[in-house]
Amino acid sequence: MTFTPRAAWADTPEPVRTAVARALGAPIAGHTDLHGGMSPGPAAGLRLADGRQVFVKAVSADTRVHNHAMIRQEAAILDILPATVPAPRRLATVEHGPWIAMATTWAPGTTGGAWTDTSIAAVAEACRTASRHRAPKALPPVASRIFYFDGWNSLPKLDTSDDWEKSHAGPAAEVVAGWERWTAGDALVHRDIRLDNTAVSDTAVLLDWAYAAAGAPWIDLAQLAADIVATGHTLGPEAANDRAYRLLKTLPTDASRFVVGLAGMWTIRAATVADTPVMPRISAWRRARAHALRPLVSRLITHLG
Repeated sequence: MTFTPRAAWADTPEPVRTAVARALGAPIAGHTDLHGGMSPGPAAGLRLADGRQVFVKAVSADTRVHNHAMIRQEAAILDILPATVPAPRRLATVEHGPWIAMATTWAPGTTGGAWTDTSIAAVAEACRTASRHRAPKALPPVASRIFYFDGWNSLPKLDTSDDWEKSHAGPAAEVVAGWERWTAGDALVHRDIRLDNTAVSDTAVLLDWAYAAAGAPWIDLAQLAADIVATGHTLGPEAANDRAYRLLKTLPTDASRFVVGLAGMWTIRAATVADTPVMPRISAWRRARAHALRPLVSRLITHLG
């Protein structure tokens, strides 16, 4: 989902574009603007005069400080990931005034509008490959990358809660209790697995590593299960719920608890975090994801109980 139109690469200040070309060691011969995601800054595939294709994303702190900080954070993380992790490699980072831009290797493949059985299998294997690595010591514990996981506790206090939320909030809060403890671990965790953060061909590359952390090795697969339902499957909601549940059945019980926590996170953030001019539809996106997960959450709570 696109929350706000991305700026075009051609609208990036000329000194920034020149600095990127200089850092990459070749003139930019052409580009293709890319769309989607949660940043208002430009994202593009660049064609360099020496024949290389690279990916670049940029943003001005004057537009959104958060995204500016995330590019700098991701750049540092990409530099410490083991070479065998299915991730792009950072090629260059430049800063000019309020602008920051990062170029990475091009990830082959595509990002579809909905999950398929093929993309689920490829991304699941990429998640497993990443989690077999011990997280670099510079990465923080995953609890510092998990937000609003106590949402089910706060939900009953809101006048906006509907009957489903009121009846499920208590059991869901019990399921998620102690999440800081049972999400802990030393495995490399991407922590932001969504379909639009992947590039899928015969295999998958995981994109956007700004939230990488050390945690339990099943976390990315649990987040994958949630996103299959929240983003949707090409065969419809029944297939999405089936694939997600089957994936969770292969994982430790805590993975199911994590999905319940994600649903509470999206629900409470939709109810309490206001839209902004830069992100004018983020609440609707979170609300839609939480609603889509309701059948799975009900099933998981019953199973966990």
